[in-house]
Amino acid sequence: MARTVNYEAKIETIEAKIQKKKDEIKKLKAELEEVRAKKAQADYKELLDYMSEHDISADKVLEVIKN
Repeated sequence: MARTVNYEAKIETIEAKIQKKKDEIKKLKAELEEVRAKKAQADYKELLDYMSEHDISADKVLEVIKN
């Protein structure tokens, strides 16, 4: 005897799974942006520390970059 298939229930289950994955991706993207911001801040601090240690001004850095 053949089973009856409840397609609506299957569709709802799959749509719920898709939504769950979308929410997980959204959360991961937010986490990624946070980590990128922290990295940029750390890189900036490292640059400023280097410039201070070697007595390099921002004008001098820009001059080197432009040439």
